[in-house]
Amino acid sequence: MKSIRYILFMAMAALTLLMPVIFSKLDRHFSTSGVEAVQAFPEITGRALLGGEAQAEFERYVQQNLPGKPLMVRLRNQITFSLLHTTPNINYSLNADRNLFTWGNVSYYMQYNEPVTDDYARELVGKIRQLEALANQNDIQLFVFVTPCKIRYCEEELPWVDRVMAPPRGEGSYERLIRALEDSGVNYFDGIAYIDSHRDEFDPRIPLFYRTGIHWSSYVGNMVGVAFGDYLEDKSGYNLPEVRISARPCEEPVFPDSDAFETFNLLQKSYDQYYEPVIEVTDVTTDAPGLLCRGGSFMGQSLSAIVRSQYFGKDVYMENDQIFTDSFEKLAIFHDYNEVDMRGYFKDIDLLVLEVNEPSIPSMSFGFIDYVLEHPEVLVQTEQRGE
Repeated sequence: MKSIRYILFMAMAALTLLMPVIFSKLDRHFSTSGVEAVQAFPEITGRALLGGEAQAEFERYVQQNLPGKPLMVRLRNQITFSLLHTTPNINYSLNADRNLFTWGNVSYYMQYNEPVTDDYARELVGKIRQLEALANQNDIQLFVFVTPCKIRYCEEELPWVDRVMAPPRGEGSYERLIRALEDSGVNYFDGIAYIDSHRDEFDPRIPLFYRTGIHWSSYVGNMVGVAFGDYLEDKSGYNLPEVRISARPCEEPVFPDSDAFETFNLLQKSYDQYYEPVIEVTDVTTDAPGLLCRGGSFMGQSLSAIVRSQYFGKDVYMENDQIFTDSFEKLAIFHDYNEVDMRGYFKDIDLLVLEVNEPSIPSMSFGFIDYVLEHPEVLVQTEQRGE
């Protein structure tokens, strides 16, 4: 018995000593994202040692690079998610069916925050009309593209507390914006109205919004994007390609069908049945106008479908702080319009699209409208088109 206890003791001691090595191997398979900034090994100097800075930096380094930490973080998050039905990210909530929602969308749609006023909506559309007038002077046609909030189609699936604590819901920012757009005569495509009118034509296997994401499913976004392409062709007079969208099951979700879930650093994989859109160009002929679009992430599953299908001769896709060009082949990150060549981006542009997701109506286009109104020279073509 003593020999067995001795052998077990030695084995446990050896395992304990080897734990850092074992965990370091496992860390490659359980890496985490968005938990902490990477801490480099501190520079050890005599002055830093005497002042205590080196010791503090080393302690932070060990805390962030402790072997096995990624696995422990994922294990803790999984227990919280599975047993307590809460998310590791305080910006998200989930219902009993593990359908994920963001507080920003809840506060918008359930009107925890006051909607924009009619005066604000008219003032915003007034600025859009000013921009449209400037664009028209430079042979550019302007269009507004409105995209939906997940909760509009999943309100009954919200956690009960989000529903019972909400104030009585009245007219919202979306309704006021649409009324102002309708009265203005500005060309706009309402993605919400399109879904409501054509939902029966969508593949019934695919939800409008997956449980694991906050954006419309990539298939639905593509369907709406192609419909918007048809609207552009009808209103602008340019001949554009014809595209058909279908879908097929896939093992891994197409971005961003699981974008919310992926921020939680869990052990389990995404848990919906996912489908990837299949894009078939049925008519490739196009007048190849130039397109510049400005908006948020809902463009990623909609306008990208027609940009990637070679509708346009030049494309500039501005999403949040990213600018994609050449059918998403090139990417530039920016934080100020003065940092980039806006005149160059507007050169040879024929169509200008402003996308707004309904929760973002109060901050539509990320200052883009105001910037162009303050700097109308960026619209001026220094050379004749076609030269």
